[in-house]
This record gives sequence, C-alpha cells and structure tokens, in this order.
Amino acid sequence: MAKGNKPIYNVRAKTGQKDGEGRDIFTTVGAAWPFNSGDGLDVRINLLPVNFDGTLMLVPPKDD
Repeated sequence: MAKGNKPIYNVRAKTGQKDGEGRDIFTTVGAAWPFNSGDGLDVRINLLPVNFDGTLMLVPPKDD
C-alpha cells in the first residue's frame, strides 16, 4: 500500500451486539487499499472485537 494514500474501503467487523432496533453493530477495524499494480486489495486489520463472529464488511470511507 502506498504511504499517504487514503484507503478506498474501511474494514468493519460485526461485534456480536445489536442496536436498539435489533440491527447488528459493526465497528471499524482496519482499511483497504488497491494494489500498486494489478488487481486486488491490500487489507490492514488493526484489531478485532471480543465477540467477533468472522463477519467483515468493506465499505467506502465517509467524507469528513
């Protein structure tokens, strides 16, 4: 991954908890960048929730 480049996806993990409306709660645990050459993504995971069930999502980062 190229230093200084913004990731094209955030990596979010299912926490095993539900919100007040019964929806799964996800937390951001890493990011993903396109390969410098060729197809594919470099994925960096920084942490995983305690009750992690193996479910990850790649979602575009929100603009600040």
